[in-house]
Amino acid sequence: MASVGPRSLARHVFQDWSVNAGYRDTQLILAWFRSAQWALRRWGAVGRWYCAFYRLFSSLFLSVELPAELEVGPRLRIFHPHGLVLNPGVRLGSDCVLRQHVTIGNTTRRDGTERGVASAGSRVEFGAGCVVVGDIHVGDDARIAALALVTRDVPAGGVVRGTPAVVEAPVEVPPQAAPRGSAPVAP
Repeated sequence: MASVGPRSLARHVFQDWSVNAGYRDTQLILAWFRSAQWALRRWGAVGRWYCAFYRLFSSLFLSVELPAELEVGPRLRIFHPHGLVLNPGVRLGSDCVLRQHVTIGNTTRRDGTERGVASAGSRVEFGAGCVVVGDIHVGDDARIAALALVTRDVPAGGVVRGTPAVVEAPVEVPPQAAPRGSAPVAP
């Protein structure tokens, strides 16, 4: 959320609600997540307390770990919001899709230090139960299959599956979906 005014909060909430129409549980979780993001950036110590309560309640009672520190673009879609775990350092672009039991985060060395946190571009779909970890980037319009373990970069338009995940075939990105300044991936 680049802009953090009340209008940007309302805009993000209503955009999330519109793409999750019919999924009241997802709409409520995302509204609470966006309000926690807003509070963290605007309210100082009070915002940190609000976020602590949000994080504790959502992880213990809802089994959803969407920390307020996340950088998430507009129109996040979540199907079956259960068992989601995202590291606070994760960055997701706009129009991403999360399904149940998705984990996106970091890998940790044996000495306890982090090796890096995963990020994803826009319009990325994460299948049920997939794990995306490490200092990697998932390109725009990529699709991660259910139960895939992704530990390497995924090209834009890539489709990956398996454990460990392998790129099946890059999918040509339609011109209207391609971000400005990037060329479609050849099959």
